[in-house]
Amino acid sequence: MEPAFMSRLIILSLVFAVGAHAFDADAIAQAACAASSPGGFVSAIRRTCSGTQASCNTICSNAISGMRAIYGNQGSTTGTCFQAFHFYYKHATLKPEEKGKALLAMHRYRDGCNSTSCGPNFCCCKA
Repeated sequence: MEPAFMSRLIILSLVFAVGAHAFDADAIAQAACAASSPGGFVSAIRRTCSGTQASCNTICSNAISGMRAIYGNQGSTTGTCFQAFHFYYKHATLKPEEKGKALLAMHRYRDGCNSTSCGPNFCCCKA
């Protein structure tokens, strides 16, 4: 292969890997929220984790119009938090043959919907 093609391929791979990293966290949080939901329309909403921030209750309430836009204006007109998670972006890189080692980590909060500290970085919201 030509060196210019290889360089482009490597750059494209790096861009995809960096972009996929954030997407994976969103997809994992969405799956965790859906699995722990009481049913209905559910969204995992990102939350900033630095200093004092809005609670997940506030974030879910403020996100309702965007949530309903995704769901075709179905579900409740009020967004409510029912669960919160902290997704740890640092993760191991395992080879396919490696077993018995942790790959990813999340923390599920008992009462994360009310937290205003750096804790949950994903809010589970129901419409």
